Amino acid sequence: MKSNDITIKPKGIKKALLIAVLALSAAILFSGCNKKSEEKIVFDNTYPLALAPDVEWAVVTEPYAVFKETDEWGAASTGHCRKGEILQVRGKAVDAAKDTWYFFEGGWLPQSCLSIFSNRYKAETVSKNLLSSEK
Repeated sequence: MKSNDITIKPKGIKKALLIAVLALSAAILFSGCNKKSEEKIVFDNTYPLALAPDVEWAVVTEPYAVFKETDEWGAASTGHCRKGEILQVRGKAVDAAKDTWYFFEGGWLPQSCLSIFSNRYKAETVSKNLLSSEK
């Protein structure tokens, strides 16, 4: 053997490979430890009851609906609403003819002109679809 020749023993290869794997693992492990900037979460408080489990929401499905003073077809009108409007349900009743009526801030509306949803976000989606289908 010449003095310039280098001989590598199998035991040395295993040791060098182990060190390389450990160094690479450490580099990967510590590269994920960067301090991230704080993220701000902004909550929309416009409708605090939007996801309340005991609150229902309605979307008006008729082009024009008239609020009634009581839960009867012959009752006096108290106002009106239009297709796509979203209303918070405040009460519910069934009349003698077995029609279901819902009470809102403006008065009573029959179920026949409404779609009822468990949260406001579902109602918003349906309202947008109703209004976009008219165009």
